[in-house]
Amino acid sequence: MRQLILKLNQLTLRSRLIIAVIVCILLPWISTYFVSNYFTKDVLEERATRQAYESLSMIEVNLRSILDDVMYASNYIQFDTKFNQIMKQHQAIDPEAPQASQKIALNYIELSNQISSITDLLAPTYFTILFSNDLFYMNYSLSEFNPLELYQEPWFSELQNSNYYDTLWIGAHPNYISSDKESDPYLISVGKNLQQATQYDAFLIVSVQEKQIRSLLDNFQQDSNSEYFLTNQKGIIYSSVDESLISQNMPYDVHNNDYQIVEKKGKEYFLVSHPVSYSNWRLVSLVPYQETIGNINGITRTTILIQGALLVLFLIGLIVLVRELTKPLSELNAVTKSVEQGNLQRRAKTYGNNDIAKLGHSFNHMLDTLEEMILEIKEQEEDKRTAELEMLQAQINPHFLFNVLNAIRLQIKMNGDKESAQLIHALSSLLRMTINRNNAFIPLIEEVEIIENYMQLMNFRHQHEIELIINLKKGTKNVEVPRFFLQPLIENAVIYGYNNSQGTIVISSRIIEEGKMELQVSDDGEGIDDQVLQQLKNNIYNEKQKSTSQDSQSFNGIGIHNVYQRMKLIYGDTFDMEIYSSKGMGTNYRFYFPI
Repeated sequence: MRQLILKLNQLTLRSRLIIAVIVCILLPWISTYFVSNYFTKDVLEERATRQAYESLSMIEVNLRSILDDVMYASNYIQFDTKFNQIMKQHQAIDPEAPQASQKIALNYIELSNQISSITDLLAPTYFTILFSNDLFYMNYSLSEFNPLELYQEPWFSELQNSNYYDTLWIGAHPNYISSDKESDPYLISVGKNLQQATQYDAFLIVSVQEKQIRSLLDNFQQDSNSEYFLTNQKGIIYSSVDESLISQNMPYDVHNNDYQIVEKKGKEYFLVSHPVSYSNWRLVSLVPYQETIGNINGITRTTILIQGALLVLFLIGLIVLVRELTKPLSELNAVTKSVEQGNLQRRAKTYGNNDIAKLGHSFNHMLDTLEEMILEIKEQEEDKRTAELEMLQAQINPHFLFNVLNAIRLQIKMNGDKESAQLIHALSSLLRMTINRNNAFIPLIEEVEIIENYMQLMNFRHQHEIELIINLKKGTKNVEVPRFFLQPLIENAVIYGYNNSQGTIVISSRIIEEGKMELQVSDDGEGIDDQVLQQLKNNIYNEKQKSTSQDSQSFNGIGIHNVYQRMKLIYGDTFDMEIYSSKGMGTNYRFYFPI
């Protein structure tokens, strides 16, 4: 991930913008595709499930009309008083008694008359009543089937153990009516225990043709690609359009009311189950997944793909637009690389008044300014070299003056005027130190010697002599100090402090703490009153103060203010200067700087 970010940062702005455009368009479209598929799938599954439930509900309504007839007939036989009376009489007949056959025939006729009132209104339905004395009643011919064989059915023991008010939903089983077996191989039956009604063991079995329900399922199945089944809660099929599936077990959990996606013969189906009223039977629907959801998903995908194609066209147009908009930036980039290689004559060709054009104009202006500055620096360097040559040439004159002064000093000394010779020596030394500025720092003892030479000349110039006292403590004489930083202070003391009167100037130094030296310059001149002293301090400590007055200039053109600023520039915050003075008591300068 980090390497990918590094590679992206190495790309041009145009490339990064194009990548950003592609990502910002394609990523939402791809996300929309998958999200739409996901939610569309859920919606379509819910709709398909709802449609399957509606179909099963309609089938259940029609199926219930068949089962209602069965339940009505069975309830009539079970609860009708007159019918129960006839059944009790029939049950009480002793088959071995004389004239038993006549009584059985008469009761049989009465039972038939009673049942015919309801069976004539029903679809083909078979009724069988089994009595405990091996008597029976049925609405079909004995030649078709012997009802006593029903005792051998696997479900009959469950019927015997059932309660009076229970209904045994027997389900599908092979048709026992021989004449109907070929046309309708299966019957669907329910059973009831009539013991309480007859006071003897008696059982009712009501059967309907399975093809009635199959026909109902087939009507709905023809209108759709779905498959419909009638099963019990365990999934055993009681009715299906495909007769070969009857009595087989569906390998699915049909008891679950929620829809399922199951696989059958390599294809996916929606399985929807719906309970049948007042029974443990269920109606099951298998809806082909691809033919319902898949087709609609195909339409959705086609729509999204068309949108994607339009987005690609829009993306191509947007990329072209980005390239055009960033063309001035590419031009600026090319000009920048050309300038980097040293070509300062090339300029960016940008037009208009937009942000990028303004940037190009600013860049061109910067190059123009840069060229002017380079030209100006070249001229300054040329002037500097010229000044250096002139300075070398000018050095001939000072050396000539020094040689002449030394010759005059020797001549005067040979003539016995030692005082004049000493003055000329002091002047020559001071001039030499003033002109020769190769070293910015000199030992403190040499700085003091310069002051001594300067005082000899000042005393010769003035009527009254000023005494100079030097008191340099051990460890301070060889401390490196800036050249000529004491001269302005001595000059101020001589000119302003004494006013052509005699006096004493003391220069002293000492180590006040490790790595720090204190240097004092004090005089016993006229001193400064408080107001003037405060103004003097303001002028000295003000960084913007400039000494333009001739009286404030020292011998070498550096005033006290400049001395302070010079020391501050050299030593920074480690340097400090204090001034103490009062009228008639002289002036004291104290310097603190590191050593």
